[in-house]
Amino acid sequence: MKPIRIGIIGCGGISQAHARGYENLTELLQVAATCDVIETSAQERAQQLGADQVYTDYEKMLKDANIDAVDICLPHDLHAAVSIAASEAGKHVLVEKPIAITLEEADSMIAASDKAGTLLMVGLNQRYDPAHQRIKEMIDEGVLGRILCIRIDHNQNVSLPEGHWIRSRARLGGGVLIGSGIHRVDLLRWFGGEVAQVANFWAEQPERMEGEVAVVMNALFESGAIGQVTAIWAVRKAPWYEGVWVYGTEGSVYRINGLFWDSADGYVKLDVPEADSFTEELRHFGKCILSGDAPLTNVVEARRSLEIVLAAYRSADTRESIKLPL
Repeated sequence: MKPIRIGIIGCGGISQAHARGYENLTELLQVAATCDVIETSAQERAQQLGADQVYTDYEKMLKDANIDAVDICLPHDLHAAVSIAASEAGKHVLVEKPIAITLEEADSMIAASDKAGTLLMVGLNQRYDPAHQRIKEMIDEGVLGRILCIRIDHNQNVSLPEGHWIRSRARLGGGVLIGSGIHRVDLLRWFGGEVAQVANFWAEQPERMEGEVAVVMNALFESGAIGQVTAIWAVRKAPWYEGVWVYGTEGSVYRINGLFWDSADGYVKLDVPEADSFTEELRHFGKCILSGDAPLTNVVEARRSLEIVLAAYRSADTRESIKLPL
């Protein structure tokens, strides 16, 4: 079997994480072309991954018959237009999170993919982390009993120069919640099920960026359980990068610098395999192209997680709790 030929569109920061995956999956996926408006960035990624073609115009790349699929690693406000164009060109699409910055954009992307009969998958890579998959298994198997509460957090120091797209509320679609927090919102849904209502509060630091730099999003699940996502992009130092706490009637599981289970029989550390979530995400993308199966992080899942983020923003703006669906 020949590898699936990939074109990377956007060769900035997040493409470096994707590049690790491609270097680990050469029998399944081959990067045939790279594209970036900054030609030196496209050239750098092409040299790293052995791509034959370098583009500065994604529309020209999409005319390349040798490319089977594209990996979109662009600013959030460009996701919809490029994804739709790629689907119309008959390419399978992996687009970085969030799927888009509005539900209308997301729906247009989904419609274009459905019409073309191509795959559209969203890069919510944290579902492919073995520790998170182990937590999901424990929840689904009933090991923790009935879920009562889920808390998930994210600590990072994001300080970018003036003019960077992430500093723009319009281009990012908000701030930390749609930036990094959407990963945690997606995990919250994956672990706890559908969300019925959210109440959200944020803090701003205008000299750092236009969008919020800190957010606390409270959620009520349809099951009656409660949840919280806390995300901050202004942490100078933190004892951990990200944490997960899931509390059930029969025990709890925690991920803080390791995975731990507080069961009726004691407090134990769980062994989970080491794996790079971006590599596993890309492996899943390739396998879904070959099999025709719907991805784990499919468009329905990605749209629902975006909808929660948008509801949270409406809550912060109105100072009211917001019921879902919007």
